[in-house]
This record gives sequence, structure tokens and C-alpha cells, in this order.
Amino acid sequence: MKVVLLCQKGVMASALTGIVDVLNVTNRVIKKEFYRWQIVALEDKEITSSQGLVFKADCLLSELTDFDVLVVIGSQYQNDKQLWQECQLFSQYKKVLHGKLKNKSHSTLVAGCCGVAYAAALDLLSDQKFTASWWLEAFFNRYYPHLKLDTKPIYLCDQNLYTAGAAHSYMYVVLALITQQIGSNVANKVANWLAIPEPQLHQTAFLMSSALEQHKDATVLKVQQHIKNQLKTQHSLQQLSLLACVSERTLIRRFKSAIGMTPFEYIRLLRLERAKEELIYSNQRIGDIAASVGYQDTQALAKQFKRHFGKSINEIRAQLSF
Repeated sequence: MKVVLLCQKGVMASALTGIVDVLNVTNRVIKKEFYRWQIVALEDKEITSSQGLVFKADCLLSELTDFDVLVVIGSQYQNDKQLWQECQLFSQYKKVLHGKLKNKSHSTLVAGCCGVAYAAALDLLSDQKFTASWWLEAFFNRYYPHLKLDTKPIYLCDQNLYTAGAAHSYMYVVLALITQQIGSNVANKVANWLAIPEPQLHQTAFLMSSALEQHKDATVLKVQQHIKNQLKTQHSLQQLSLLACVSERTLIRRFKSAIGMTPFEYIRLLRLERAKEELIYSNQRIGDIAASVGYQDTQALAKQFKRHFGKSINEIRAQLSF
């Protein structure tokens, strides 16, 4: 099984070498060379990672001949503008790549983190469901709104398309690939060898509100700051839109464009994030914590907390007692 690792300058070193580690351990577990891999570059055979490590590519994409699995490796995310520029670079090679895929009816695509955006630029995601890093929701809403993105899962498999969230989610998507191609028994052994933990059910457990302030929409930032300062307040869309001096529909649209969620999804995130901090760093009763972050019903907080973090309030408290 020939695996192509397609990458460009700025690549995440751990994503590239980590996938090779998983494939190499798989070969050792089954005691034969099932996987062979090849590092392929777009422009220059010398690839400098975002961490400063230099990798030698085996060939350029234009020189590539045959392969079974195409893995699009992501680079380190800086901002949406830079990511879009990187996507434009990848899009220049769309014709070349599709020419090599023309006679491949069963080729498999794997992509994670920013690599999913590059796969979109290469027109490899049409008509299939996929996931990507949770912070890329606004990016896809802006540049690829027609695609079927779902940022909730850690990884997602749809036919021959395997996609993953943030950088180290590659472990789970490659294990899913191994399960499909060789079997779950081998994939479990590989996970044990590498001490790969069970994945979270959803990416929501990793959401950070601070990462949702890295945009330039001053109106949305103003509303975000107001919400943070008045977290206990029972906000209404009407009140928030008056503060922003825009219509309710416009405010929702601008929130979705800037941070990939609605105002009330953002409020829920802030409240749950603050509640978790209080659970960890204070001895307050759960009822007092709920009230302090704007929940009048303790059970409502408990239900949303479990759904968001994958663990109950009591489980979090129990962990802290050890």
C-alpha cells in the first residue's frame, strides 16, 4: 500500500513524522511491509517545517507516478489570510493532481487540520462529509460555504475520505484507515504500542473562547467583550443587535462569518468554559457556580456541561480529589 505524504513549507513536523510512526509500527505489528510511504512536495524538494526542521522530499507532485493513499499534511495555522494564500498555492496544482487521480477509482484521501483546507483547494472534498479543526469553521464558512463541513467530530470517515481535526487528531484518522484496510485487531495493537488514548467524542471539549477573538470584525469583537463582561445577564438577540447597531439577522451572519458560531452558541461556550474553571479552581457549590455564569437551572448546566466536555460535573470534581 503506497502512501503519499503531500506537504509544503511550513508543514507541522509532528503531523508528518507522526503519521510515518503509525504506519511504521503497523508494519512491525503485522511483520511485513504493508505500508510504504513517500514524501511529496509541490515546489521544492527541501521542505522546512514550521518548527525549523528540514525534510527532503522524495519527489515533486509533478513527478509522482503511482499511489494508493494520498495524505494532505497541514501546516501550522497562523491566521485565515495566510491559510487562504496557502490554499491558493495548492489550487495551482489541482489540474496536475486530478490528472494523476483520473484512473484511480479507489484511491483514499486522508487530511487533517489545515490539510483539510488544502484538500478543499485541490477540489477533493466535493459531495462528501468531512471534519476539520474547530477553529477553521469560520474559514470554511467564508471561503468554501458549499462544502459539507462538520467540526464536531475528532475524525470523520465518509467512503474513501478520512478527515481529522487539529494536528494530533491524525492518530485517530490513521487508526481508522488501518482498521478499514487491515482490521481493528491490528489497529488496537498499534494504539497500544504508541499509547494512543481513546479519542474524545467531540472537538467541543477543546474549544477555547480566546481563540475566537483572532478576527478583525470590530462590531463582533465589541459584542463579544460585552458578553464576557456581563456573563450572568440573560442576553437577548434584540439587545445584542442594538448594541452592535445592526439587525438581528446581520449580527448572526457576522458572528458566523467571524467565529463560526451564533451569538448564543458563543454565550454557551463562555458560560461552560467559566463553569469548568470555577470547578477546577474554586470550592464553590455547583448551584453557586451555575448562578455565577448565568444559569438559573443547575440541571441545565449539568446537561450542557456533559454534552460539551464529554464528562459530567461530578466526574471533573472527582478527578480533582486525587
